[in-house]
Amino acid sequence: MLRIHFTDADISRITIADDVDASWETLFSLHLLQEPDEILSFDHWRRRIRAELPAWIPLLLELAPPRGYSVDFLTPGRGEADSDTVIDRIMSTPRRRLREDVACLADRRPPTPWTRKLADGDVTALRQLGTALDRYYQRAVAPYRGRLRAHVEADRSRRGKALLTGGVDRLLATLHPRVDWRPPVLHVLDYVDQDLHLDGRGLVLLPSHFCRHHPVTLKDADLPPVLAYPVSSSFAWLTPDRPAAQDPVTTLLGRTRAATLRASTTAVTTTDLARRIGLSPPSASKHARVLREAGLITTRRDGGAVIHQVSGLGVAVLNGELPA
Repeated sequence: MLRIHFTDADISRITIADDVDASWETLFSLHLLQEPDEILSFDHWRRRIRAELPAWIPLLLELAPPRGYSVDFLTPGRGEADSDTVIDRIMSTPRRRLREDVACLADRRPPTPWTRKLADGDVTALRQLGTALDRYYQRAVAPYRGRLRAHVEADRSRRGKALLTGGVDRLLATLHPRVDWRPPVLHVLDYVDQDLHLDGRGLVLLPSHFCRHHPVTLKDADLPPVLAYPVSSSFAWLTPDRPAAQDPVTTLLGRTRAATLRASTTAVTTTDLARRIGLSPPSASKHARVLREAGLITTRRDGGAVIHQVSGLGVAVLNGELPA
């Protein structure tokens, strides 16, 4: 279990990152790439990236196993820098930190010739790392950045409401189902035994799309404190960002019905659907009916509410994978 110890000063220095962090999303996506196909909303992304894996990807996987420790120096970001800046920071990691982090990794898996060179600060090994990180990020994360940012912004809005209505206690208590806030200690369940004393430094809460299972922090307690935590995902994020004019779903269905289909990727009532797409409930219901008749969404009653959700065919349309 991870235990994060707060002082009074830390309570007033909690911040929420306001953008997608390239380094953390890259790390967590590498984890997902190696895990069994258990999370449906990532299956299409995983198949696509696995099909494109070039020869240098194993270098990154050596530093980021799917379970247990991944080297701290891969995640210097706190949601405040672009990918180029983050990669520059990684490339500038002091030799002492490279050596210590690779040594921690070696406690769990045998070192390889390349990780030994990296631990020694070998210039060629560092250049290989920088190139691999940049190429992987551009293929696996950057094409979806706009959609990931939308998820982060939605999560920040939810956290802000929690803070306004219930203060820090509600903010921390509702952070994640595997988190238990017992002031002044935040407990993260299903985690290795670790204590993090903030000692007045505050804490950056970092919403992450690719983070799954439970929140994650750095192993080295001397580094600036950050806690990355999962945000909810939907099928709609799978399509790379495109201008609306080039979006085949919009071309096929029209802008409003495409928006209705995407808004239905999580179970949603007619009222919530209307709010998401900016229409009146009767208009939203009309568009939902057309999509339902086309087999793209399903509709069911839950008490007095009508619930809409994307169908298997709708997922295929969103992903550009129409069945034969």
